[in-house]
Amino acid sequence: MEQNQKKSIRFERPLRGMLAAHKPKGMISKDLSRWIEKRIGRQKLGHVGTLDPMAEGVLCLLFGSATRLQDHLLEMPKTYEFDMKLGVETDTYDTDGTITAETDASGITRADIEGVLDRFRGPIKQVPPVFSAVKYKGKPLYEYARKNQGDQVPIAELERSVVIQSLELLNFDSGIATLRARCSKGTYIRSLIRDMAYAAGTIATLNRLVRTEASGATLATCVTLDDMEKALAESPENFAKMIQPPEQLALGLPVWQAMHLDCLSRLQKGQTVSVNADSWLANMKSGFSKGTPGNENPLQVMLLDDRGQAFGLGESKMIEGGRFLITMKRGLS
Repeated sequence: MEQNQKKSIRFERPLRGMLAAHKPKGMISKDLSRWIEKRIGRQKLGHVGTLDPMAEGVLCLLFGSATRLQDHLLEMPKTYEFDMKLGVETDTYDTDGTITAETDASGITRADIEGVLDRFRGPIKQVPPVFSAVKYKGKPLYEYARKNQGDQVPIAELERSVVIQSLELLNFDSGIATLRARCSKGTYIRSLIRDMAYAAGTIATLNRLVRTEASGATLATCVTLDDMEKALAESPENFAKMIQPPEQLALGLPVWQAMHLDCLSRLQKGQTVSVNADSWLANMKSGFSKGTPGNENPLQVMLLDDRGQAFGLGESKMIEGGRFLITMKRGLS
C-alpha cells in the first residue's frame, strides 16, 4: 500500500548496517530507496549495485556509516537464475525491448545449449548491452540508445573481463532455457545470453531474471516490501531489527578486536598502534589462520571495539621484531 506523505520516524539509535531486500519486478533500484524514505524519512542510504526493472531479487541497502562498505560488498560474487527465450532478439537483449530479429529455433536442443556452456565458464570477455549504465564519454550508454544515437558508441571498445564461476542449465522446455550463473561484478546476464545463443547457432533474449545471491545475502534471507510495511506498522524498532550491523556482514575480511581502551581510543582518533604478535593473534577473531604470523604486505581488517561492534576498516602490517602496526583507514561508527 503506497503512502502519499513522507514520515519522520524516530529510532532509538541511528540506523547503521545492511538491509537485504527483495526488489520486486518493475522497480528500478533507486525506487526501493525512495520507497523506504517515503516511510521513515530521509536517511543516509544507498544500494549495493543495481538491478534492471524487469529483474527481481536480492538488492542490499546500506544505512548510515555502513555506506562506506559499498566497495567491499560490490566485489562479492552474485548468483542469478534466468530464462533465455530462443529465436528472438531485441535491442535491449530482454523482452522489455523492441524485437530486432526473429528466427526458427525449434531445432535447438538441450544438448546444443549444454554443449556451449563450458565456453562461458571461467574468465570471459563481454561487451555490455547498449541499453546499460556503462558510461562512454561520461554518459550512460542507455542515454545514447534512447536518443537513437547508439551508433555513436564504439561498443566493441567497451569490452570487459568478467568471471563466470559456475554456469548450469536447470531446465529446457518449449524453446526456453533456464540457467543459473554465479559471476563476478560487472557481468551482464543479457550479454551472456546473447553470446551463448550465438555460440549455439541461434539468437535469444532474456525472458526472466532473479538475483538469488548478492553481498553475502541470499533470496531466502531477504525481506519483502510487505515485511517492511508490517514491521513499521508495529514499531520503528521492528524495522531497525531487519538491518544487520556491519560486524555481522560476510565481507570476507579478517576481524581484529581492540580489547584495551587505550588502543581503541587511539585507533578511533586515526592514530597507528603497535602490538606484539601474541596480542595481535589473540585478538584476531576470524578470517586469518592463527598459525600464520603475517607478512610485510598490509592486511585489510575489520576493527571491533571491546563490545564486539565494528568501528572501522583498517590495515595491519607486520614490522621488524614481530610486531604489528594497526591503523584505521575508514570509520564505521
